[in-house]
Amino acid sequence: MPKNVFTVCFCGTGCSRDEGEETRYWEYKNTLIGWLAKSDKRLISDKDIYDKETGYIPVRLHKEISGELQDTKLSATVRGVGENDWHHQMDACSPLDSSLPGAPGALRSYARTYSEGNQRSMVGQISGWADAALALHAASLAVASGAEQYNFIGHSRGAVESLMAAWFIHAYGGKACANIPINIFAIDPVPGTGVWYGIQTQLAPNVANYVGVYAWDHLDTGFSAVIPRPNARMTQHPPHAVIENNRGLGSSWATLADHRQLEDPLARSELAQPVGYKLYACRGRHGTVAGNSTSDGLYVASKVSPDVAAVPKLVYKMARGYLTQWDTTFQTRSRVRENVKSLRRRIHTAHTHFDTMANGEARTSRTVLRPSVRRVSSIHGRGSTERYYFEDVVGTPPLNLAFPCTIEQAGGGWVDWTFL
Repeated sequence: MPKNVFTVCFCGTGCSRDEGEETRYWEYKNTLIGWLAKSDKRLISDKDIYDKETGYIPVRLHKEISGELQDTKLSATVRGVGENDWHHQMDACSPLDSSLPGAPGALRSYARTYSEGNQRSMVGQISGWADAALALHAASLAVASGAEQYNFIGHSRGAVESLMAAWFIHAYGGKACANIPINIFAIDPVPGTGVWYGIQTQLAPNVANYVGVYAWDHLDTGFSAVIPRPNARMTQHPPHAVIENNRGLGSSWATLADHRQLEDPLARSELAQPVGYKLYACRGRHGTVAGNSTSDGLYVASKVSPDVAAVPKLVYKMARGYLTQWDTTFQTRSRVRENVKSLRRRIHTAHTHFDTMANGEARTSRTVLRPSVRRVSSIHGRGSTERYYFEDVVGTPPLNLAFPCTIEQAGGGWVDWTFL
């Protein structure tokens, strides 16, 4: 008998719940003098930047699970920070759910700020302060579903919110839900600047599987990706179980996991490979791995490239494959019919677009600090010094795949990576 599974699809920063399905504008006044003000529109998101077969992957997968964009008993979407729920909501958002049984009053009060009014804000997108409110919303929806398993898929800060939601369910979901298994497919999770919470850098004990796909060619400031630490069920290391079982949770939602950080997956270790924990490196920018098929990974639809589209097609197929393995049921078959082998061949044959996204094929620079190499981290707190070079933690890429590195590239961390 199929499991009763509820799937939550988390949108990235600045993305609405119909991202990729509708072209989105923001209305604004072009003068501060009220009686002279003229309404105007600014294009924010053109649906045509996305590959037709994949759309914006979190939203498209929800639509293929539920058969519609609205939430159903099978799946739900969560809007991105700094945006309203739907493309036509110009000055109001849909209210957030904060019904998680044991959620503390401070968290509910914090979430209330982001549950009403117009959430469209560039400041909100940069700060990301709504992430806890959206994570609480997702956790509340999951627990209210009555399902026996939760599957989460998210992009960007939405992927980070899925990590936070798992902790909220574990800490505040009550005995009946605290240990319901959660499977997470994370597409380039990026917490943003500022403090990284421990609930973003450590997987909660209720996470049964974690799959992370990380973009190789994204260099923008503020886009360091988080690689969360495996939990004790994944490491199967008895001392880790002792830490999970004996160290209490933090006194606030932000500090729940601060004293329960386990082995760093990016540092060297003699431990065996974790179980149910997979990391993938993929060519492209932050948006490319989520559906954007433009040649530069930016937002002009005239630059859509069929060569670049091989990346979102591959990630889309992977996401569907893992969700199916985790008992999510789709109402439609996969729209991408091209096989994985062909897609990977296209990515590494026509790789010049990806090279150009990050300063060219040669990544070695005469300047210090490797400016053409992305940074990643698994360390909570604040500080740009606590970041790894992406190329150093993945190990040496296979020679037959086009993953440009610098001459400084060295080593590799504890966890083995797969190069797509």
